[in-house]
Amino acid sequence: MEKINNNIDKKQTNETLSLDNRSILKLTGIAEIISSSDTQISLKTGSSGAIITGQDIRITKLDISNGTLEAEGTFDSIKYGKSGNIFKRLFK
Repeated sequence: MEKINNNIDKKQTNETLSLDNRSILKLTGIAEIISSSDTQISLKTGSSGAIITGQDIRITKLDISNGTLEAEGTFDSIKYGKSGNIFKRLFK
């Protein structure tokens, strides 16, 4: 998946995360999708970065202009961190 960038104002972005039964994920406040596959989604939010891992992950809705994402699958972990540090380690 190619890099998708949202030029939203980072200071005015609300970030929310909802995970239902480890299978339906809803996120808001997304600034950029770095990459996605059936086992991982890497993204930047207004204040940090996140890596979401699991199995059979499918993005079902993506509205980058509003900074929202919905995905289905079996989610194992959601790791937040400062976007610079987490992505430097990931793409080193």
